[in-house]
Amino acid sequence: MGETAVIVIWFVVMFPCLILVAALLTNEAKPKKNIILGVTLPLLAQSDPRVGDIVRRFKRNVWLCTGAMALIFAALAFLGTGQFMMWSLALLIVAVFTPYAFYARANRKLAALKKAEGWHVPYSGGVVVDLRAAAAPMKALRRRAFLPPMLIAAVPLILALLSDDEGVRWGGVIMFGVTAFVGLVCMLMYPLILRQRGDVASPDSDVNAALTRVRRYNYGKMLLATSYLTAVFMLAYWLLQESALWTLVLTVVYMFVLTGFCLATEFSVRRTQERLTAGESGYVDEDDLWLWGMFYNNPNDRHLFINDRTGSGMGVNVGRPAGRVFMALTAALILGLAVVSIALALGFSAPFEAHIESGTLYFEHGMEKYEIPLEDITSLELIDDLPSARRIAGTGLPNLVEGRFRVEGYENTRISLNPEEPPYIAVLTPEFSRIFALGTPQETEAFYNELKEALS
Repeated sequence: MGETAVIVIWFVVMFPCLILVAALLTNEAKPKKNIILGVTLPLLAQSDPRVGDIVRRFKRNVWLCTGAMALIFAALAFLGTGQFMMWSLALLIVAVFTPYAFYARANRKLAALKKAEGWHVPYSGGVVVDLRAAAAPMKALRRRAFLPPMLIAAVPLILALLSDDEGVRWGGVIMFGVTAFVGLVCMLMYPLILRQRGDVASPDSDVNAALTRVRRYNYGKMLLATSYLTAVFMLAYWLLQESALWTLVLTVVYMFVLTGFCLATEFSVRRTQERLTAGESGYVDEDDLWLWGMFYNNPNDRHLFINDRTGSGMGVNVGRPAGRVFMALTAALILGLAVVSIALALGFSAPFEAHIESGTLYFEHGMEKYEIPLEDITSLELIDDLPSARRIAGTGLPNLVEGRFRVEGYENTRISLNPEEPPYIAVLTPEFSRIFALGTPQETEAFYNELKEALS
């Protein structure tokens, strides 16, 4: 696959994330359950011109930010495939979270306006439970509905574990183990939504019961669909794993289908919430329990996971110690991903370097490093064509092949080279093989001759 094709596919996969975040956030500006941008407002206040001005400014800022990030994404394409992919991944993290700063700012402005005008609803500052709505019958999925996709997902994982090839075994555990874990998480998460308190947005218990049913049904539908789609994807990936092109196409299709289904379901829930609570004058106000309208902070609530105020999702109660730890770990993980992406991006532009010192071969390219005693080398080859190889862990781009590979005719192989710049040096020892090249074909040939002389 050409470099341009890889960049286009990567852009097509990454860019929609910006649009989706912007669409979800601007949807928060529509009144649902009497909430606009995380602030509960009575019916008359919702049509106040000052509220409309805050909403318009918020929407404008979000879409302007999205447009600016899109331009930066496009500019990154000129860096080359590897750097584009890594820099765009780091930028995506920034681009996804930046619009939330506009949300927090609009939330504070709207909350200040609400306080200044003395807008209030009957129940404010506390948690309200509708016992009659809670007692209403609610249909729930059975846990056995999640078993078929888990069994499907287990097939490629078991086959990988049974492989005699250590590389295939560990690569399969990493790839198929993680995706199999998705099905287990979906099954374990579903009961959580059933244990959350029901929605309370109206004095009419029938409306509250309907809101609760809509949330629970659609949340379960998304989890079940995620479980089945992931299982089918994993099985298809295992069948097509020998083809880099088809596995890439399969991954893109899986992401678009899963994301599209979940978003369609999420917006369906939001439209229903908007419709069921249209014309309500406001009933329950929990604004004081939500930091910036986004983070639930209630130390008196024993629940660690709680319903989001709108939509069908769940969040974490940061008022509990476990909630704060969970959020801190999530933030560290996201920050770590950004740091690793930047480090890898810098690694793509790092030079290929090799030298011989004190009877040892040293090779380095970014984070890839070899130290091979010359006395351990049993064979040295200069090859013009890479043998048939399958990636276990690493990069397989048009201008960089690096990482751990299963290579025909070689054992325990690591590769680091630009496949567009042959020849390549193959170093074999009793325990492993290393195939690498330097910055230019001339440098590679010169170092091969130097290494050959050192071994003689």
